[in-house]
Amino acid sequence: MIKKMWIILMLFIVVFSIASCKKEEITPIPVEEENVEEIIEEEEEVINHDNDAINPLTGLYISKEAALRRPIGIMINNLKAAMPQSGIGQADIIYETLVEGSICRLYAVFQDFDAEKIGPIRSARHYFLDFAFDFDALYVHYGQSPQAKDAFRQLNTPNLNGLSGLDSIMCFQDPARVRPHSTYTSYDGLMAGWDYAGYRKELNPELESKFTFSEEEYTPQSSVSAKVVLIPFSNYSQPWFEYDDEDNLYYRFQYDVKQIDVETKEQLKFKNIIIQFADMWVISGDSEGRLDMSLITSGNGYYISNGKAIPITWKKTSHLSPTQYYNEDGSTLLLNKGKTWIAVYPSYRENKITFE
Repeated sequence: MIKKMWIILMLFIVVFSIASCKKEEITPIPVEEENVEEIIEEEEEVINHDNDAINPLTGLYISKEAALRRPIGIMINNLKAAMPQSGIGQADIIYETLVEGSICRLYAVFQDFDAEKIGPIRSARHYFLDFAFDFDALYVHYGQSPQAKDAFRQLNTPNLNGLSGLDSIMCFQDPARVRPHSTYTSYDGLMAGWDYAGYRKELNPELESKFTFSEEEYTPQSSVSAKVVLIPFSNYSQPWFEYDDEDNLYYRFQYDVKQIDVETKEQLKFKNIIIQFADMWVISGDSEGRLDMSLITSGNGYYISNGKAIPITWKKTSHLSPTQYYNEDGSTLLLNKGKTWIAVYPSYRENKITFE
């Protein structure tokens, strides 16, 4: 009996001991995390260009309506007294060349624009018509030289002359400016003058393109650094450009200051600069010493982009055929996409061009 009770007691003790024991907690073994770099792939923004088309002046996308419209070229006053100018920051291409008196005028070509004030605008010179023909552009001016008057008639050139019945339709005077630096136009005024004159508005689909653009941006292969480009036309007109390494554009200066569009307060800037050397001379017997130049021929020059300058050649076979630009080996010059400044420069001053 005693033996039986002892066994029961021992069983009780064992059971009690088991029940009173705390269950051992199981601590997970820490696993060393791998140092994995998180890679975030940014999705490229997909831009829908279904309603866009290529701007023939810059190679960039703009609206189809603007891309298919005939461009407008406007004669711009570039005297020191005319500074700062308005609206020309919207121009896709700007030509600069000499007129009488060692001064320069600009011919600003617009494809896609909406400026409310453009100018001051000035009178036409006959050789600027070839700049207009290069792009099938409507020529806008305020007055004209005798040679330009004859050329407009002989070449049947579409033009809007503000110094005519179109004055009140497309031009206005800025009372803060003194004539002849006070005449301006605008997008709305130009469209109204265009409607009144009845000229074709659609771009000529058969016109050969003046520019060929590179699909990929590139830097011209050259040992000639062109971070500063000086283009001294005369003692009076000595403009220059400075290259910005951040945005890869050339910023325009003249009369020792930045050349700005006063409407936006922004400095004029361009992706490309073309210097086109041309023979120029004073017209014999002209009372004002007006110039002529040889543009329907061939010649040489420079293409400048992304801080480098390379020698090029150019050729124009007729008034209505666009000027074409070539590399030294005869291949077609490819331009980087963007705005272009074209300096048509006297060949007898070729050695005055300076690159830094």
